[in-house]
Amino acid sequence: MNKLLPFLSGMLMLITFSACRDNSASPVRNVRFDPDLLNKMQVAGNACSSYSYVDGGQSKSLGVVYTKQVLVAFEPHISAADQQLLLQKYGFVKSLGTQAASKSAVLQSLVLQDGLNCKQVEQALLTLAADAQIAYAAPYFLSGKQLLGISNEVIVTVEQDGLSTLQELARDYKAEVQPSSPGSNIYLVKVSKHSNGNALELANFLQKQPGIAQAAPDFILAAQ
Repeated sequence: MNKLLPFLSGMLMLITFSACRDNSASPVRNVRFDPDLLNKMQVAGNACSSYSYVDGGQSKSLGVVYTKQVLVAFEPHISAADQQLLLQKYGFVKSLGTQAASKSAVLQSLVLQDGLNCKQVEQALLTLAADAQIAYAAPYFLSGKQLLGISNEVIVTVEQDGLSTLQELARDYKAEVQPSSPGSNIYLVKVSKHSNGNALELANFLQKQPGIAQAAPDFILAAQ
């Protein structure tokens, strides 16, 4: 029996050491990373999309999506604590950023993990929009030292008698025309993740339609 004691003691030390090593090897945050999203080889060879919009009749380039932040709107019943819990399953999200408000929603910026490229951010937006607790997801763009976030609203100026046209176009796009001041020909059109596109995409669609004088996304401005 005495001869077994050194052997058993050694085995106990080995088991204890192995257990400690396994518990510290994979922080919970790392386990939540989506390897498919972060694997740059999966998007190699696919050029990033470049975006633009029309302002005053002139095309304005936005470039590719910003890779360090995105913008979301949570469903109204989701509390701040539940937002934190929800985002824990998305390893590409580093933290909650700042809040901003459009006329129709509270928008929340999400700070992304370092190292993502623009194609991965576009995929991240699709992933977030698929979540039942997220009502809207859209990118930021970098303009100089300022960030332009795509809110959930489009500012639309209609031509004379163009409101009915706008309402029909919005309905087909699964968007919603907001009430305007009496006599005004400027309207806000609200989109969600169930619309055919985000506010930038809707603005560019409306810009080409008869009866629409001007359409542009209502940007959320933030410092870089």
